Amino acid sequence: MMSNENMLVEVKKGLCISGEYTDDTLMAKTLAVKGFILNAGVTSANLETELGLATLTVGVNDLWNLNPGEVKFSPAFSILLTQLQAMSLS
Repeated sequence: MMSNENMLVEVKKGLCISGEYTDDTLMAKTLAVKGFILNAGVTSANLETELGLATLTVGVNDLWNLNPGEVKFSPAFSILLTQLQAMSLS
């Protein structure tokens, strides 16, 4: 099972972010999106696939770029999440 710290490393790679300055903020967003994905019925194993990590990264990026008082995921995140959910059902 991939640790939260390793997931953060993968998210940072996907977002082309280096250094540790934003780690606390990115970790909070990573954990929030991870929880959302798992509560949507995606298995932990599928979350750790390339598609799962890409979906996590897109979701973190969506939360990173929010306006105050707004929470919404992009259509790209929703499409990827739907694919992960289908993988988890089979």
